[in-house]
Amino acid sequence: MPEQNKNGKRRLSIILAALFIFALIMGPGPGMYLVNPDASSEIAPATVLGMPILYAWAVFWYFVEAAIVLVAYFKLWSDEEEENS
Repeated sequence: MPEQNKNGKRRLSIILAALFIFALIMGPGPGMYLVNPDASSEIAPATVLGMPILYAWAVFWYFVEAAIVLVAYFKLWSDEEEENS
């Protein structure tokens, strides 16, 4: 049973690390080009919920990163201190 738990934590940590790296790239990187409206286009939305679309994009990826850290804290890191005590 403990071996299965270790494999599950290892798999979760790899998935969370990959998602975090993806979020780091998509936030300020090439993801900005996906949502950046063309200035000459009249139908491109300039805001989302009243925020400029680029700002909303960056805030969204920040919340994704924060959620990943919270999942890692509650699922991966909290048990380590209990085992060492």
